[in-house]
Formats: sequence, structure tokens, C-alpha cells
Amino acid sequence: MSSLLFALMRENPIPGLAAASLNVVVALCLVAMSLTLGITIATIAWVHSPGERKPSPIRLARRTIA
Repeated sequence: MSSLLFALMRENPIPGLAAASLNVVVALCLVAMSLTLGITIATIAWVHSPGERKPSPIRLARRTIA
């Protein structure tokens, strides 16, 4: 596919520019999707984390000063 674009680019640069701009659009979409997924997963984990925390059963022994 790229060899076809290179052959067309020698005669007319428009298909090469179109392919390059399409690559940029796809890359930006992938970055946006990964950021959105990361923020969503982090938010879900943050919301669920207080419910899973249990109070610590370990208590410090009281010291009496004589």
C-alpha cells in the first residue's frame, strides 16, 4: 500500500499529504482514547478504594507512667 502511495506521490503530492494527515488524525485519536481510558480506570479505582479499606485491628498498648 505504501509503495502505491510513493508511486503516486512522485506525480502528485496530494495522496501522500492525505495519508500523512490521516496518520496524524489516527495517532491523535489513539492518544485521546488512551488518556480517556486511563483517567476512567483511575477514577473508578479511586471511587472504589474507600469501600475496600478496613479499619486496622491493631491497637497500640497504652502505657502508664508511674
